[in-house]
This record gives sequence, structure tokens and C-alpha cells, in this order.
Amino acid sequence: MDNQNNGSFWPSYVDIMTTLFAITLVLFVVSFARFKMKETELSESNKILQTLVDEYENIITVYSTVSKIDSTRYFGYNEQYLKHLFTVDVEYQTKEFHIDKLKLDETDPAAANKVRRDIIDAGNLVKSTIQSIEANDSADSNIKFLVVIEGQSSKISFYESAWKNNYTLSYLRAQYLNEFWKKNGIDIDAIPRCELIISGSGEQGVPRNVPDVNTLRKTYPNQIEFQKAWSEIEMSNQRFLIHIVPVIGNIDVSKEKIDYLKRQR
Repeated sequence: MDNQNNGSFWPSYVDIMTTLFAITLVLFVVSFARFKMKETELSESNKILQTLVDEYENIITVYSTVSKIDSTRYFGYNEQYLKHLFTVDVEYQTKEFHIDKLKLDETDPAAANKVRRDIIDAGNLVKSTIQSIEANDSADSNIKFLVVIEGQSSKISFYESAWKNNYTLSYLRAQYLNEFWKKNGIDIDAIPRCELIISGSGEQGVPRNVPDVNTLRKTYPNQIEFQKAWSEIEMSNQRFLIHIVPVIGNIDVSKEKIDYLKRQR
């Protein structure tokens, strides 16, 4: 009995082990193939994510470059209004809009000429900053720039007609600044990826120098003195502002964008 059982046991055992080995081999091959597929999918996902990261890094680079102008004496960043603003004090004479009619021209022509030179330097700085970013091969073409020249006016009453008032006066201040820049070789509108907006906010717009009426009345109880102090503060709004705004295109992270990136691989 023992011999017969031993004779039939070993062939069966070998068959079982062979079958198990074959099953194990098949499972290994299937698992390996699945792992490879998953690895490929992860690799593709990582490439797509890296593409999106690169887009955001370009945005950060642009904002960082624009922010560098705030380290100069011509511009400063206004955190309240989120604007890069021209910081040189530029005030016009009452009812004037031409760059040769600054308030300083009445009292100190040399200082007025210094302001005009600063305006030219600031324009060249804006121009060179944008051009340096455009010249960078890594700069995303999806990123453009908006330069806004905004004229402002005081709330000192001025209305002679629909075409001659504080609102048209503020626009003309912005327009003639742009003409002044062009005469000095600064054509912002000619920069390919830059849009120039000339606007006039009249008696509105921000930031503005706003007189504190209550404080002024306490300080100057006399009406004539009060009116003079109020007018002095308001006259400081007879000026222009320069805003620099990076315009970010559509940073798309939708399924359609990801599918598009997959097709490009």
C-alpha cells in the first residue's frame, strides 16, 4: 500500500506545484503590467502638473519684476488700492492740463523742470520694465500689461460747459502726459504686449487727498481761512496717476485643459 500511494502522490504533487507556479507567474505578469500602466499614468500626470506649475511660476516672475519698480523713487505700491502708483508730486495750475503748466512753474521753474525730468525717467522705467519681461523667452505670452494714465481734478467748482469742466480737464491731463512721453521717445502704446489706457476720473478716483472737514473747522474757525486750507488740500488732486497692472490670461485647470495637455504629449 505504501509503495502504491507514494507512486501516485509525487506526480500529483509536481502537477499541483507546476500549476501554482504558472498561476503565480500569470499574477506576477498581470501585476507588473498594471504597475507599469499606473507608473505611466502618474508620469503623465506629473508632466501635466509641472506644466501648470510652470504657468504659475511665470506669473510670480512677472509680478516680482513689476514690483521691483517700487524700490525706485518714482513708484510705490499702494496696499489699500492694490496699485503701483507714481509717487512724484505732480500738481497742475488751476484749470490747466498741459505738462508745461505745473503749479511749480508759478513759483519755482527749476523745480518744475526737475519734475518733468522725473516724469520722463518714470516713463522710461515703465517701458524698460515691460520690455525686459517680454524679451524673456520663459515669459508666458498669456501675460500682458495694462498701463493706465489717470488724470484727476480737484473738487473746486469748475464747470463752463459740457466740454469744459473737471472731468474733461482730468482726461486732458492724462492725454497730454502721454503726448509728452511720446515727444521724449516713450511710446507705451507701441509695446506689443502692453495696452495703454488714458482716462480721467474727474473729481472721483482713488487714491485721493481728502480734506478732513471736521479737523479743518476746528483748526480754522474763520470761514475764509477754512476755505483756503480746504482748497490747498483739494488742489493737490489736480494731478495724474500712473498705474501698472499685469494682466493674467485664463489660467485654465479644467478637465478640458488637462485633456488638451495630454493630447500634446
